Amino acid sequence: MSLILKESVTFRSHTINPWTGFYFLQSMVINSALGYEFSVLYAVVFTCALLVLWRHAPRAQKIFIGITSLVAACYFPFGQAYGAPNFNTLLALHSTNMEESTEILTIFPWYHYAIGVFIFALGIVSLRRRVTTPSTPWLKWDTMGVIFCVGSYFIGPVQNHFHGFEFRLYDTGVPVLRFVRDVAVNNYEVVKEQENMAQLSRMKDTWNVLAVKPKYHTYVVVIGESVRRDAMGAFGGHWNNTPFASQVNGNLFMDYISASGSTQKSLGLTLNRVVNGEPQYQDNFVTLANRAGFQTWWFSNQGQIGEYDTAIASIAKRADEVQFLKNGDFEANKNARDEDLLKMTAQVFSTARKQPQLIVLHLMGSHPQACDRTGGKYNEFVQSKETSCYLYSITQTDDLLGKLYSQLVNTGDSFSMVYFSDHGLAFKERGKEVQYLAHDDHFQQNFQVPFMVLSSDDKTHRVIKARRSANDFLSFFSQWTGISTEQIKNSYRFISEQKASPAYITNFKLQKVDYNHLGTDIFETRSRR
Repeated sequence: MSLILKESVTFRSHTINPWTGFYFLQSMVINSALGYEFSVLYAVVFTCALLVLWRHAPRAQKIFIGITSLVAACYFPFGQAYGAPNFNTLLALHSTNMEESTEILTIFPWYHYAIGVFIFALGIVSLRRRVTTPSTPWLKWDTMGVIFCVGSYFIGPVQNHFHGFEFRLYDTGVPVLRFVRDVAVNNYEVVKEQENMAQLSRMKDTWNVLAVKPKYHTYVVVIGESVRRDAMGAFGGHWNNTPFASQVNGNLFMDYISASGSTQKSLGLTLNRVVNGEPQYQDNFVTLANRAGFQTWWFSNQGQIGEYDTAIASIAKRADEVQFLKNGDFEANKNARDEDLLKMTAQVFSTARKQPQLIVLHLMGSHPQACDRTGGKYNEFVQSKETSCYLYSITQTDDLLGKLYSQLVNTGDSFSMVYFSDHGLAFKERGKEVQYLAHDDHFQQNFQVPFMVLSSDDKTHRVIKARRSANDFLSFFSQWTGISTEQIKNSYRFISEQKASPAYITNFKLQKVDYNHLGTDIFETRSRR
């Protein structure tokens, strides 16, 4: 009886200790900083773990707190914008150059960094707690705490099992452990895909071309960056920021859906032949054009880290002539403008060529931070400076398309030009003065992008309302260029109002999702200061 009373008094004195409340606060902020939904249960689990560690392994507890606090403090701004680690965030980490990393760091609002500092400060306070007793007897409350923590670990795997998924021990919902799991598993998947990409990129393509009947002499593919369709006046946006696209004769698709929500994954699924969900990097639209006897050119304002470091670089290197305005290293020219690509196209057009031509331009477009693209300029203030710059960056792209179109007209050759964006963006810190746009995969607007085809023989400005998916881009390319191949089956006429199959997208967890099941992220049209 005296032992029970002694343990009860010890437990009571332990629970009213202010450090218990402090650890609970610390647990809440660390769990939330890692990008997962807040859970009181897992905050209590973390608190129990810290209490038990403090009583029996205080130095180990300090090391644990130090590491988790540092990681949580650094990850907090990313977690608020992009959520928990997934395939896309790890892919971006592998593919991003120094310039792009700097831009990402400057787009987050200042108070996210302040909260990160606060999280780190809590960690410092914990580390400064003095160890007053060298050893503490093991109590039944310690045993109960361990059982509670272990039992909570299995909640995630058991829930998955009852929902029809495989029971896997590493599928825990405990945020700190889940973060480690997500980083490790997704990093492994990224490395595996990059190794596969590198291997396939060096292989000879397997295209079996059946016929080549190009209608035009010059074909141009302009790949935009991070453009939401609802931000373009020509595609129903509120602002008159696309004077060229709004009046030019051609076909504008009002319901084109990108394949995924980030550049590398989206274009990897769009521009390559896909088998069982896996891009076949050797069989892409450039190698198909090469096989059909086209002369191919690739001009890019995106960074090139290495010959095969990214899915896009691996495709670009298959062209006959390749030029990058940026090399993607520390000396990359941050001020290189998309318009500089027109100097390269002008050189191509200055010489008459007998072969059919395929020219690809890959823009920086409206990539965050948009104010870096516009030099801080904008026409109309909408909610925040970054949002305003974003709208103006689209005007810059529209102007480039107009000038490129004029270059094509001046050649005197027949031509056709397609423009589309790789993916859209979602609003972060909505309604605030620091509102900005970033990658996301939860909303339809993350995949609603412009797609238009402008040809030298177009007589009208035509709007096509039928839904089209980027997963069918190779089918479009085959029909557009007149290249028939055994590997591409055309089930409908792309440039038409014919109904196509339901559209699906690939999210950041590499899951195929019905586009219709996504939420909405409406572009607010209010202009205010």
